This record gives sequence, structure tokens and C-alpha cells, in this order.
Amino acid sequence: MTTPTTPSPASTSRPRPVRIAASIVGGLTALLAGLVGSGLLTTVQGDALTGIITAAVAALGAFGYVITTERKVTPITDPRDHAGRPLVPADTPATGETGEPLDL
Repeated sequence: MTTPTTPSPASTSRPRPVRIAASIVGGLTALLAGLVGSGLLTTVQGDALTGIITAAVAALGAFGYVITTERKVTPITDPRDHAGRPLVPADTPATGETGEPLDL
């Protein structure tokens, strides 16, 4: 049995955007529930603020998805590499004029 040479993912310092976002949304939701429960906000006000938070999270999630994935997708209409050079198909087997493979 071999011992792994790399540290486990739990022991390394990595960004955790989902955990941070969930903590913020959970904290805001708990704060609103506390304000409604204490009588500082009405139920209608609390529901309205919760709706605004939900809409903001959905919008930020959609924009974040687009921003992070757009750089990783190659458009089919004009494929290019990171340097802007056009991408071309890899070498293919030699074919005759009819498109059939040649018998060599």
C-alpha cells in the first residue's frame, strides 16, 4: 500500500464560494426571521425582503455561471485558441476524391 504524497483536499486552503454564499444567505434569512419574530418587521415585510434576497441570489448565480463557463467553451462558429489562432481539425486519414479512404 502506498501513502499519498499530496495533502488531502480537506487539509488544503481552497476557496469555498458555495459555502460562503450559503453562509451569507443563511445569515440574512436568519436575521430576517429574528426581526420578524421580535416584531421589528411585519410578516409581509419579512416575506418581501426574503423574496428580494432570493431574486438577488438567483441573478448572481446565473451571472456567475455564465462568467465562469464562458471562458471554457469553444464557439462552434469561430473556434479559436487562447492566442486567437483559428482551430483546425486534427490530421485525418488520407482520402480519395470520393471521400473514401485510400487502400495503401
